[in-house]
Amino acid sequence: MPDNSAGNNAMENSVMKNFIGSRAMPDLVYHSPKEISDLLSMVDAHGTSARVVAGCTDFIPSVRTGRWCFDQELNLIDISKMPVLNQIEKTDDVLKIGASVSLTRILESPEIKEGCPVLAQAVAQMASLQVRNTATMGGNICMASPAADTVPPLLVSDAWVIIQDAQGEHKVLLTDFFKGPGRSVLTSGQVLTHICIPVKKANEAAWFQKIGTRTAVIISVVSAAVRVTISNGVCDTARIALGSVAPTPVRVAEAEQFLEGKPLDDQVIAECARMAAQAISPISDLRSSKEYRKDVARTLVKRSILACREALK
Repeated sequence: MPDNSAGNNAMENSVMKNFIGSRAMPDLVYHSPKEISDLLSMVDAHGTSARVVAGCTDFIPSVRTGRWCFDQELNLIDISKMPVLNQIEKTDDVLKIGASVSLTRILESPEIKEGCPVLAQAVAQMASLQVRNTATMGGNICMASPAADTVPPLLVSDAWVIIQDAQGEHKVLLTDFFKGPGRSVLTSGQVLTHICIPVKKANEAAWFQKIGTRTAVIISVVSAAVRVTISNGVCDTARIALGSVAPTPVRVAEAEQFLEGKPLDDQVIAECARMAAQAISPISDLRSSKEYRKDVARTLVKRSILACREALK
């Protein structure tokens, strides 16, 4: 009998292509480096045909929706098995988190609960248990979503990231990392390897809140994080960050400056929240109107500052 396997395979591929649509999965070449030097060599060698992944929770949606497009094969570089990127360390009053650390480990880490509890608070409200078990800190940041829930807590914590390339390590403040929806400062040949966070001080409190279209497994309609330090009843420093209200997660500098040097009484807090809402220009989309986002941003900022005040009594 004639061998029709080639024809059958072609027909199966055609059927699958039609089933998936025009954005079918590309041919994949899988790589699993163990050392940073191997990772950088792979990224450099494969250029724009490479994607660095860890938990892969956003991989298939990004390809299927056309966010990631490839003409031919895709080199998938999996960093999830790299020991150096799977650690949480505390050194010199700084928490250093590997890019491959899962959200579940962030939630359960004693170092995070003590040194940056607002991050654990945010992660507890993210996604589902199954997603948190595989999704990673580095992935949540590098996808550069305006709604990334880990980012506002990191912004108010004055966090920075470590980026590596052939020239060595580069420190980038998280406030300078995002360039737009899905866009960051990362260029070809560069990899985000660590997230660094100053450890929480005794006279400091931080809080995170979000609002979505339902109570579980949601993308934030608005999220807010606040961090304040207080001495003798007066706010010394303030950080306020909002998510899902701009092309990137944002700090609200005007509201921060207003709060600093003032007692955290109800009138000051209400005015600060109003200023935060006035400073943003959100869009209307399927999940919310811009007017609703501004109103919710004011409410969340107010509630978060009140929670910080209560924590520091």
